[in-house]
Amino acid sequence: MPDHFQPTRWSLIQQINSGEAHRREDAWREFDALYRAPLLAFVRRNGWGTEEAEDLLQGFLAKLATRDWLKVADPDRGKMRTFLLNRLKSHLSDSRKFQSAQKRGGGQSMGELVESQATSTANIELEFDREWAQAILNRVLATLEAQCKGKLKNGAYVLLQSQLTDDSPEKLRSAAAQLGETEDALRGQLHRLRGEFRDLLRKEVAETLLPGENVSSEMRYFARILG
Repeated sequence: MPDHFQPTRWSLIQQINSGEAHRREDAWREFDALYRAPLLAFVRRNGWGTEEAEDLLQGFLAKLATRDWLKVADPDRGKMRTFLLNRLKSHLSDSRKFQSAQKRGGGQSMGELVESQATSTANIELEFDREWAQAILNRVLATLEAQCKGKLKNGAYVLLQSQLTDDSPEKLRSAAAQLGETEDALRGQLHRLRGEFRDLLRKEVAETLLPGENVSSEMRYFARILG
């Protein structure tokens, strides 16, 4: 595995739980970069505004650090995103209860307003899965682009990226013309690029699963919800 493609997901949690300060700090930064967007989107879809959602997420991440929740996280107990989502739900529930307890005067509490504005749980969780899958996809594409530096002509990766999952002779012909390549040569590069993409994506998805779970099934699910 290339040095710049760092282990993540459950192995990232193990780094956070290690005794080495520099490894914990690096792992926390990576954790935040990968999971912040899906987690923040989930909070906002539950009805909180932008600033409140940011505050709630910061509080959640602080709990992860100070209450050692990650030390009890175990890949034998469930998927990574399930673990985080369940903990986040608990955090939001506690916040609603606190807001309700702090209510003064009549009318609905903020927590009640939030609950009344939120869409269905099933839809919110589906959107969380979609955000989660997109975060993984973005990471894989960034890794693939880094690996392609020096291997492809300038601009070739950008032109080929849109065709990783799209068989379009017209796009390939146009890309070949822009790069001054033959279609056959570019088709060969695209074939290799797709193979690298599938391998990276499979490794990335596998890191989020229980031991023995079906990686191919999870990849099909991600592909379906991403359209």
